[in-house]
Amino acid sequence: MAIYLTVPLARRIQRFVYVRWGREVFLYFVLSVLALGFLILLSVLIVKLKIKTPSNYIWLLITGGLYAYFALQLKSSPEEAVHFLEYGLLGYFLFRALNLSIRDKSVYLSATLFALLIGTFDEILQWIIPLRYWDFRDAGLNGLSGGLFQLAVWKVVKPKTTRDKFSRRSYRTLTIIFSVCLALFALCASNTPKRVAVYTRWLPILSFLQKEEPMSEFGFKHRDRDIGIFYSRLSLAELKKTDATQSDYWAPILDTSKDIRYDDFLAKYPPLTFPFLYELRVHTYRRNTYYGKADSASSPKDRKEFCWIAYKEDLILRKYFSQTYAKSLYRWDDSVFSNICGAVDKSKPYKSAVSARLITAFSERTMWAVVLSVILILNIINRIWRFQERRRESPRQPVS
Repeated sequence: MAIYLTVPLARRIQRFVYVRWGREVFLYFVLSVLALGFLILLSVLIVKLKIKTPSNYIWLLITGGLYAYFALQLKSSPEEAVHFLEYGLLGYFLFRALNLSIRDKSVYLSATLFALLIGTFDEILQWIIPLRYWDFRDAGLNGLSGGLFQLAVWKVVKPKTTRDKFSRRSYRTLTIIFSVCLALFALCASNTPKRVAVYTRWLPILSFLQKEEPMSEFGFKHRDRDIGIFYSRLSLAELKKTDATQSDYWAPILDTSKDIRYDDFLAKYPPLTFPFLYELRVHTYRRNTYYGKADSASSPKDRKEFCWIAYKEDLILRKYFSQTYAKSLYRWDDSVFSNICGAVDKSKPYKSAVSARLITAFSERTMWAVVLSVILILNIINRIWRFQERRRESPRQPVS
């Protein structure tokens, strides 16, 4: 409850800390608390439990190192590292609560999945609140933090209250929470802009959700020998067809973006309704941004890197948005393109960041087929186990 109540206040707290002490304070605070927790647990092992087995201390170093490693990976958004403290503490409470009824090692998995479930709802709440965003990665990191604490309990503390063999009751609890987590993740993946538009039409009270950043979108991952990898909501055939048949319509609209703030233009032409124009504008913005960075780069290495990104983005525009691009004011002169060509390694593989959050590894239909199949299999195993238990417990009929 405390985690959920702080979600609406997070941005205020973040701004206050940024202004007073700087954003790095979040990371320093997290690392300090982790170091303190490490020392406290070390003293408990030595003084209170009098543990002499080396493996306990090795696992303590491993789990402590993993916490520090993943926290440092968030140095670009240090406020997110606070989640490792929140969900580490939550992991402790979850273990204590579940271990009252689950007395085998499945308690570690169940506690981790409960942390993941709570962390997923945390992200959903953030998506609903303005200026906060949903991220599958953050939901996973929440579960990871709770899971690392379970690893520490399992391998470092090694409580005597947990036995090795799973009971059917604990297996049932584990499969239920796993199934709920799996179904919730699938529902979040299916919460595309198109689906948001459908249910907000039936529930106008939720219409504000249409203004939020998409929770998820399905799309295509395209590979090109000259470019590398880029992502799109449209197939290559759809991109080429739209460009060939509607370039006279889209080019003048794209030109109006020179007089409109970038964010305002994207809000006016969202990806759900205008995928071709939206992606075209984002590619031009990324190209121009990195070309500008190349001009002001302080080192030849940085300049080459920025030119390479600008070159690849322009190549995407020339190849897959060609006719609209040629009729637009955003078209580069051939001299500019030739100049930047000589400054980059054109064969170097490239992966565009534009629309990179699209789900491209599988389709929505495939995802639901797998999810429902896994849930069904787990339920069948549970029922077979239950049937066998009842069969063993039922009294045998005497032979006449």
